[in-house]
Amino acid sequence: MTPNLTNKVVLITGASAGIGRATAVALAQAGANVVLIARRQKRLAALVEELAAYPGQRLAMAGDVGDEAFVQTAVAEIIATFGRLDVLINNAGLGHRSRLADMPAADMHRLWDTNVMGLLYFTQATIPQMKEQGSGHIINISSIISQRPLPHMSLYCASKTAVNFISRALRMELRSYHIRVTTVYPGRTQSEFGDALLGEKGANPTRLARVSADRVAQAIVKAIHTGKTEVYITGTDWLFAHFNRLFPRTTDWLVERIAARRDT
Repeated sequence: MTPNLTNKVVLITGASAGIGRATAVALAQAGANVVLIARRQKRLAALVEELAAYPGQRLAMAGDVGDEAFVQTAVAEIIATFGRLDVLINNAGLGHRSRLADMPAADMHRLWDTNVMGLLYFTQATIPQMKEQGSGHIINISSIISQRPLPHMSLYCASKTAVNFISRALRMELRSYHIRVTTVYPGRTQSEFGDALLGEKGANPTRLARVSADRVAQAIVKAIHTGKTEVYITGTDWLFAHFNRLFPRTTDWLVERIAARRDT
């Protein structure tokens, strides 16, 4: 059953494609007032038009989450428009696929600014409002490979591991203010992510199964209702994470074999 989010104000970054877009649709279907943040203005406009079929208000703003000035302006506009912010979904992210030795410094900064600094900027900007209203929910989108780094994706994995630790620390810092923090760990997802990678483009050549962006979106919306602290999309993802903790050397061997297929 879809949770009822009528009158809830939900901000989602990276809303124009993939998991972000699917989550925006799911939120609108649940009756939420949805604030859409992404870099691509035309895609945002098309999404706002699509979401007009569902109840609730929409506010779309195009900008870079790694731009602190934009983030401050965006959050101020959200508060001025709605008077509150119930849920922040930090979804915006970039990936890369290349050997670390071959990764340009400019790509390193761009990835880190989006995946980590953008999350920090939006989180810092929204916490005061959530404290003032006495409630809130921050949902950070990590990745299953934050649990175990993969060759050729070292900095992406590191950025998502940073998301994990930020989330865990925030959960303790904000509990007394009735602000919940959830970390979501998607695995391989059917989206445009592979086409937007820094470095080598295209889908990962491994044969691991992919889930739909809609399935991830439903898990995110459900987490708003349940307040669950950590969300795995599939049983396989959960098993991978816990197997890695119990048997790290065996997991190393498995990951190396998967990576070896890529280089052959």
